[in-house]
Amino acid sequence: MKKLSISIFLLLFCSMPVIANEYPTIEETVANEYPTQETVRFVMNCMSKLDGQTDGNLYTCACRYDSIRANMSYSDYEEGVTYERNKKMPGEKGSSFRDNKRGERLYEELLEVRIKADSNCLKVKNVKMIKPTSS
Repeated sequence: MKKLSISIFLLLFCSMPVIANEYPTIEETVANEYPTQETVRFVMNCMSKLDGQTDGNLYTCACRYDSIRANMSYSDYEEGVTYERNKKMPGEKGSSFRDNKRGERLYEELLEVRIKADSNCLKVKNVKMIKPTSS
């Protein structure tokens, strides 16, 4: 009986690392989590650039957002957007952004991810509602 208990304990103890590696950690999940406010801001800005709030633009922008989210962690996205927004700031205040090699690299990565998202998510011209037919 004692040998059986020890064997079961060893089996469970040795298999724990294998089981633990199958699922993402909380840290990995949180790192890829985009805040709701950023999601809404991205989609609204995208729809504005595509000429307004239409179903087609919503579909296109949601697709682009999903593509960016799948290819870049939120922290990297945030740093890339911050660099993009502040790189042209004049004077000493802007130098901390202009001289930031990591920010520049993440900005270039962000541009590549955006290009990929734009090519994967073509702009929908018209979304037509199909009326149900009665039987």
